[in-house]
Amino acid sequence: MTDADNPLELASDRLGPPDAVHHVSPGRFAAKVAVGLGLLLYGVVANYLWWVPGPARFDHLALAVLFAPPLSGVSLLWHVLRTRGLHVLVYPTGLLRVRGGEVESFPWAEIEEVRVRADAAEVATETDDAGAVTACWLAVEPPHFQIWKAGVTIRRTDGAEVTLTSALADYAGLAERVMRATFAEQWPAARATYRAGGTVRFGEFAVGGAGLTFRDQPALPWSELKSVSVSQKMVSVTRNTGWMPWAVRDLQEVPNPHVMFALIAEARRSGGEGEEKEE
Repeated sequence: MTDADNPLELASDRLGPPDAVHHVSPGRFAAKVAVGLGLLLYGVVANYLWWVPGPARFDHLALAVLFAPPLSGVSLLWHVLRTRGLHVLVYPTGLLRVRGGEVESFPWAEIEEVRVRADAAEVATETDDAGAVTACWLAVEPPHFQIWKAGVTIRRTDGAEVTLTSALADYAGLAERVMRATFAEQWPAARATYRAGGTVRFGEFAVGGAGLTFRDQPALPWSELKSVSVSQKMVSVTRNTGWMPWAVRDLQEVPNPHVMFALIAEARRSGGEGEEKEE
């Protein structure tokens, strides 16, 4: 392949140097493959020792010790091989997904939905001098080898979508860049709708002047909202009274969660009145 035929070279020539390049390096690829093969080898040896000379009985211990590791190895190998040769180029106007001779572009202005898969995440925000939110994202960390448990899926307005997995180098930095950039595009409209007295939906959640709504439950007033956090793959909402969560939903099922968290912060800051309170 000549430089003229190389998608990475073409992108750099036409768009200039990207702000960041995320890919699966040869060393990282080899390390993940070695771990996957090691888990498979462990499964073969362990199953032989258990079923041939061993007790050869099926119980919960056998399920956890004999089958879980090799199954994890298969999943790891499958996900790593799928990302072999993948490059993600991040530009101020969007990102390019390059693999082999295929190039997909995802301009930030054309991304209508971001979904995040993570076991845990911290909500990170930036504010101006007046305390208003100017940026929001979910700070995530990739798992050590169960890379299929983390990823950011982005979808364009035309329905095309791609999932950026934690197999990519500096996945946490990539996830932050994606959420920062899409937040800048989506935040003005979401905030304007809320301040005008409207309701902004995020899947089964909705943010409005009356409070936070979940499914068909009555709105939880902002004065009664205690916290909204992400833990064990779930978005958990708690209220000031009671010890059970008021609402629980899989994080992956909440579209644009970074915008939702920022709008909740805006609503609580303004006391649910849409326009900010005068001092």
